[in-house]
Amino acid sequence: MEILTTNPEVTSGPDPMLSRRHLNITHLVVPQGGEIKRHRSLMTVTVVAIKGEIEFHTDDDVTVLTPGKAVVMAPGEFHWLLAPNDNGEVIVVHGVLAE
Repeated sequence: MEILTTNPEVTSGPDPMLSRRHLNITHLVVPQGGEIKRHRSLMTVTVVAIKGEIEFHTDDDVTVLTPGKAVVMAPGEFHWLLAPNDNGEVIVVHGVLAE
């Protein structure tokens, strides 16, 4: 077992927690008014809100993430994040899932 913790000193941007060949876990802080630009991953992406409010955009939808809410996306889906009203924090898991 490996215990991971976020870095409370990070107030903006990525806080890498684990980096492996087929698994990356990142604590991501998006300050109020901030944006993570449109991008995609070659792995399955799970985003779990842990603080504040984040708008999670895809080409077809917008979901407001609040603590305890999560989204899971298939590899190759374009997405971007906005924090229009509040500082937001999420845990992002990029992984290759076994079938």
